[in-house]
Amino acid sequence: MNKVKLSPIHEIAIQKQAHFVNQQGWQVVDSYGDITAETAVITTHTALCDQSHNGKIRIEGKMAGTMLNADELVINAGKPFSVGWVYRLRRDLFFVSVAAEDVEETAVSLTQQANNNPGLITVTDITQGNAELWLVGPKSAELLSRLCGLDFDNNAFPNGVAKQSSVAKTNQIIVRRDLDDVPVYALIGGRSLAAYLWQTILDAGQDLGIQPIGQEAIRKLTIDD
Repeated sequence: MNKVKLSPIHEIAIQKQAHFVNQQGWQVVDSYGDITAETAVITTHTALCDQSHNGKIRIEGKMAGTMLNADELVINAGKPFSVGWVYRLRRDLFFVSVAAEDVEETAVSLTQQANNNPGLITVTDITQGNAELWLVGPKSAELLSRLCGLDFDNNAFPNGVAKQSSVAKTNQIIVRRDLDDVPVYALIGGRSLAAYLWQTILDAGQDLGIQPIGQEAIRKLTIDD
C-alpha cells in the first residue's frame, strides 16, 4: 500500500482543526470548518490555500523549448501544455504545472522525449520537494507587494506569467493563474520553508482580512464560474 503524502502545512492544518480528504494519494485540506466564509473571502479580500499536491516538473536544457513546442515563449511567459501549463523561466529553463493525477504520466512522457532528444535535457519531478501556496482574491497583489519586490500591477504581471523572485526572503516561482476574474498567485518553493512562508503571509495580511481556505472553496469558485 502506498503511503499517504502529506503537505508541509499538514501539522499547521491539524492545529487549526481542518477537515481533510484524500486526493490522488495526498491528504489535503477540504475546509477549515466554514465553507461559506471561505468562499466569501475569495471574492472580497484574500485567501491562502495550500495546493502542494499539484504536479510540478522542471525541464532544463538548451533544446528544452523545442522539445516542449515552446520556442515562441518569451522569458516569464506561459501557455497551455498538454494537461497543464508550461512557463519559460529562462532561455533554457521551463516549469510545467499539472494536476496531481497527471504528474507521474507527464513526467515519464517528458523524460522519454528528453532521452530521445539529441540535446542534453533534464526532466525533474519536483512535486514532493516543493510546496505550492495560492494567494487568492482581489487583495492578493497588495499583500504580495509587502513581501516581494516585484511589480504586481496587472500590466507588469498579467495572468499567465511566471517569475522567479524572493518572497519573504525565500526563493519562489510566482505564477499568476487567475480563476476567471479572481486573481490567483501560486508560490512554488522549497518544502522546508513552506510553514514559515505560510505563517509570514498570514501575519502580513491580517489587516487585509486574509483567511486560510481549503479545496472545497476553490471547487465552489470554479463551479460557480
